[in-house]
Parts: sequence; structure tokens; C-alpha cells
Amino acid sequence: MLAVTPRPPRLLEVLLSLAAAGGALLSAGCPSQEERVCDLICDCTGCSEARYLDCVDKTETAKTAVAEASCPAAFDEYLACLEEEIECKDDAFSLDGCEDQERSLRQCGVFVFRSVCEHANDHLVACGQGRPFAPGAEACSEQIACNAECILGVSCDGLNGTSFDEAQRFNECNNRCFSMR
Repeated sequence: MLAVTPRPPRLLEVLLSLAAAGGALLSAGCPSQEERVCDLICDCTGCSEARYLDCVDKTETAKTAVAEASCPAAFDEYLACLEEEIECKDDAFSLDGCEDQERSLRQCGVFVFRSVCEHANDHLVACGQGRPFAPGAEACSEQIACNAECILGVSCDGLNGTSFDEAQRFNECNNRCFSMR
């Protein structure tokens, strides 16, 4: 006589199938942290589907970059802060409140939503100077980005010439940038 393996009741099969399908639907419908931040930004600015996908691409590229730079915690902390702190003002998003996390990320050499040139502009304004760089990543070529890194690497005293050593280091950094041609 053959031993027959008992079949699960039909109702159990249906429930297990539904649970598996439901789990697949839940995981497919649950946005990543990168997508949630881009949702917040696009809800504020009213961006197109293409700009939304560009935002997600930028965050995923940054995630890869921080993994290569061995500082993924900085990225995770930054996105978590953005989810909590991002504010919409006049159809523009504000990143106030996440400066420390953004600085940690920048120290890893990673920029997500603003280019190194835009960060340099902010630093120059904070030091009492103007905004020399045009907005947008396309205006931040390799040589100009190098100059922006020099700006970020020096204090206001160095930028304003009140610290000779820092001003000299800043000038040396800029000279390396301009010899990149």
C-alpha cells in the first residue's frame, strides 16, 4: 500500500497563495527611503515624472558612492533627517535642520540634491561674500567643482584673507584646480 501525503485543505492553499501575493504586493508598493524623500521634494516642487526619476537616480547614485567611500551611515542619517525636516516654502523645498548630516555626507565626497558649487555658494554667503557659481549641476564643471571644493575646505578667515596660512592653502588649492586643463 502506498503512503499518501495528506493534502492541505483547499482553504489553506488559497490563504497561503493570497498571503504570498499580498506580501509581494506590499513589497512592490512600499517605496524605498530614497523614493520617499524624492516624493516629498516632488510634492513640494510639482516636478514631472522625469524629474522624479532623476531625483531617485541621484539618490541611488549617491547611495552607491557612499558605499564605495565606506560611509553609508552618513547617507542613511541624511535621508532620515530629510524625511523628518524637509519643508515646502513657496514651491521650493528647504533642507534646514539637516546641515550636520549633509556636512558628514559632504566629507565623504558625496552630494545628493545640491552640487558642490551650490554648497560653496552657501559657504561664501555665510562668509560675507557673493555667489560666484551659477545654480545647477550642469554649470559645475570639473574645474569649477575643484575650485568649489577649495572654498569648502577653508574657513571664512581663509576666504577673507584674515588667516594667512589658510589663505595660502586656499590659493594653492585653486592653483591646482586651474592647472587641470
